[in-house]
Formats: sequence, C-alpha cells, structure tokens
Amino acid sequence: MTRRSTPPLWAVIMAGGSGTRFWPVSRKSKPKQFLPPGGGMPPKNAGPSLLEMTLARARGFASPERTLVMASAAHRKFLRNLDIPKGNVVHEPVGKNTAPCLGLAARLIESREPGAAMCAVPADQFVGKTREFRKLVKAGARLANEHGSIVSLGVPPHSPETGFGYIERGERIEDAGEVEAFRARRFREKPPLAQAKRYAASGRHYWNSGIFIAQAARLLEELETHLPRLSAVLSRAASAYVKRDAAAFAKLWEKCESISIDHAVMERTRNLIVLPADVGWSDLGTWPALRGVLPRDEAGNVWILPRGGKTESIDAKNLIVRSNKKFVAAVGVEDLIVVETDDALLICPVGDAEKIGEMVKNFGEKGGRFL
Repeated sequence: MTRRSTPPLWAVIMAGGSGTRFWPVSRKSKPKQFLPPGGGMPPKNAGPSLLEMTLARARGFASPERTLVMASAAHRKFLRNLDIPKGNVVHEPVGKNTAPCLGLAARLIESREPGAAMCAVPADQFVGKTREFRKLVKAGARLANEHGSIVSLGVPPHSPETGFGYIERGERIEDAGEVEAFRARRFREKPPLAQAKRYAASGRHYWNSGIFIAQAARLLEELETHLPRLSAVLSRAASAYVKRDAAAFAKLWEKCESISIDHAVMERTRNLIVLPADVGWSDLGTWPALRGVLPRDEAGNVWILPRGGKTESIDAKNLIVRSNKKFVAAVGVEDLIVVETDDALLICPVGDAEKIGEMVKNFGEKGGRFL
C-alpha cells in the first residue's frame, strides 16, 4: 500500500571530519567544519562556521529538538553552544567513518520517535540556494516514505570531477509532485578521469552530494542486510549510549568497522531514488572549491585577507591566496594556492590540490607537529 503522508523529519549533521585537504587553516585540533569558508577573515576567523551555516539550513525542515550533531569527542569545546539540546550532540570516541555514524544516529532516532525519517547532511558543505534545498529535502522525505526508498540529492555535474561519486539515473518517477525524481540505476564511487568525463557529458549522471533522506528504520534494514556484524555492534552501542554507559559505549564503538555509508549501503541498495539538486552546492573539499563560494576579481583570483587588506597584481590569474598580511602583491603567476597562517605556509599548484591531504598524512606520520 502506498503511503502518502510525510513522516516526522530529523536532521543528522555529520561533523566528525578532519578536513586535511584544507591544511594549513584546517587542523586536527580545529577542522574546517568549525571555521567559516576558507578559514574566514584572517587572523580571527570572523563569521559563522560551516557547521553553524549547516544548522541554519536545517532549520527549514527540522526543529532543534529533531536535530542530531554527530561529532568527535576531541572537539567538545566547539560543540558547547550550538542551538540544539545538549543531549542531541553525540560525541564519537574515535572516527569510524559515516556508516557507523549514521547507523548510530538512525538507532537513536528510531528509539526516540519510531517511524521518523532522517536527512543526513555533512557539516562542511556549502549550499547557495537554501529555499530550493529545503524544498527538495521535504520532497525527499515524502518520497522515502511513499516508496520505502533511500533518496539521494544528486548535483548536475559541470566538470569531470574524479573526487566525487556519481549516480546514474534510470526511469522517471511520475508521481513525484513538484520535483523531478528518478530511480537510480547505478552508484559509482570516484571514477578515473576518462570515465568521469563520460559521466559529466552523459546528461544521465549526477555527483553524489553526500546528502540523503530515508526512514531511520529503512537505513537500519539496509545495514542489517549488507553489514550484519556492524549492525549488531551498533545496536549494542546505541543501547549503551542511551543508558549513558560511556565505558561500554566506547568499547563497542571501537569494535565498529570503519566504512563509508556509500560503500556500506549506497552502492549495494536496490531501492535508491535520486533528486536532481541544482542548489548551488559545493562540497568545499579542496581550496579550489572556494572559487564557487567566495568573490573573485576580474582575473579569477580569490583573495582572503584581513579586513581592509589590499592587493596589487600584474598578469596574475586564478590564484587562491589567504594571508595575514595587509598587502599582497602578485606578478606573472597563475593557478597557484598560497595559504599563510601563523606557523605555516602552503604553496601548491591548483591542479595538485588533491595531494594536500596526502601530504598532511605523510608529515603526520613523521610526528605531526603541524597537524
């Protein structure tokens, strides 16, 4: 029987990432979700953080009482004054990737409000069209309920990105109401460049935004089907968490397999719906992503300087420069990332931005002084 009602909807904000590709502004002690886009105005990082911006977007479809923030216990000091009940901030003892994170959230939601749906949203993304985003999330909750599906927001690709997963659409869902909706044919994780070019040009593929809506019980069923061992551990961990047995929770959490929700569920489920989401989305995964979020000058340069800072440039194009200095000059250079903090300086070709995370991992293994 088709279910036409929209279930109660929770927001689950995933705020446990390390943000290594935004080094040296994003650090282990304060990753990018706790900073404004690009680190904000140096040196004081003025402005709302990405997490605060994400919470504000979620207000359009979930109340504070129906909002969970899943974050690392190491970042407690950044989580104290959020505009949600304190009991809705879940501190993960160690990072275990998104499948355990969202599986635990689904268990907690189902225990508090059986039958509720959840919208999983990374805390470190940018969405320019808030109204359209909220409309899609609400439509997704209705479709998830009616079809018993997981509903993913798919971003129309404007370039062949190899750092994103892709969703291939199948047949159109005719009763989707005011939004376009399609059955998903395939979910592909991070393809090589040649394949990404074909996907971007096909008109049938969407970037995986990492945002999805599902009934909490439905997500738990998928985890039980595909990863029964993880599902069983999460069930016990959630029980310990609800009972406030911190030691038992930490011990059980340590036993969880570290795996993404994409690998655990999205690539395996047979009941996935994709909603095309032209909402001004950026995952802000690398420094070049700031070009779609922050102002650029006529030469395509992004300057992140102290208030009142000045620039002078000759034949300088497509730079991304963040500096504590009041005046920055550039001559005859292009496609560079230059990021200065109090204790570090990064210089990197734009085309090698994906390697920043790898570099941070390397020097982290050597002692991690600048992590």
